Amino acid sequence: MAAAIEGLPLKQKLKLLRQGVYAAFSFRGHAPVSVRADPLGAVITVDGKSIYAPSPLRWKLYKKGWTARLDQLAREYGVGRHISLDQDSVILDIGANAGEFAYVAARHGARIHCIEPDPKVFACLSANTSDLSDVSIHDALIWKENGEVDFFSAPDTADSSVFDEGQGEKVTKPAVTVERFCTDHGIERLDLLKCDAEGAEPEILEGIGAMFAQIKVIALDTGPERKGARTHHECRRILEENGFSVIDEKIGKRLMTFGVNRSALK
Repeated sequence: MAAAIEGLPLKQKLKLLRQGVYAAFSFRGHAPVSVRADPLGAVITVDGKSIYAPSPLRWKLYKKGWTARLDQLAREYGVGRHISLDQDSVILDIGANAGEFAYVAARHGARIHCIEPDPKVFACLSANTSDLSDVSIHDALIWKENGEVDFFSAPDTADSSVFDEGQGEKVTKPAVTVERFCTDHGIERLDLLKCDAEGAEPEILEGIGAMFAQIKVIALDTGPERKGARTHHECRRILEENGFSVIDEKIGKRLMTFGVNRSALK
């Protein structure tokens, strides 16, 4: 049966115990999930796989098992639908969080650069990807211009952002554009730019510059994370101005905006 951890809210403990009951009876594909405390936050284990997470609350993402979680991420970011990945593919993952998408990339043998600006989350990203090949991790903040930007760290609720929601600890981070980042790291093309920037998607697009022509697909989480508002209209405008066909989709609970390079379709 699933195990609760000290410090988990009572409501979550009860949900975790219920998860164990569901898993014992194979109810709707539920899998046994265990959570234990760790200096990095928590370790979540399911189907013999363990992942470090900044918050134990992320156990809910694994209710249907490890494979189902990766399948879900692949669907949400258009893999197999808007972009096909293989061993020659290059991915830029902006807002990589704990690095789960690196495991999706590994399924296809793709090269992935994971970028995460939150210090606590970056520690989890580092631990989770240490045994994966073709993964580079970067403690960086991507923005519309190079310089310094105030960043508000709220890893326990996965709400770390450049926009102050009144719940994060402020840190000042060096910021770079996508264009500068790619130049600095010798990245000449991208098959997929994956972005979950908690509302900063338009600014990140503004900093792509000359790299727009070298990107096949851009997948943006444009949910209501910018002080409660979505960014899909502004993202659509920027993408269309730079030669991308735009597709808005809802995959499960995630609201996505995809840009497909029209030149790549020819």
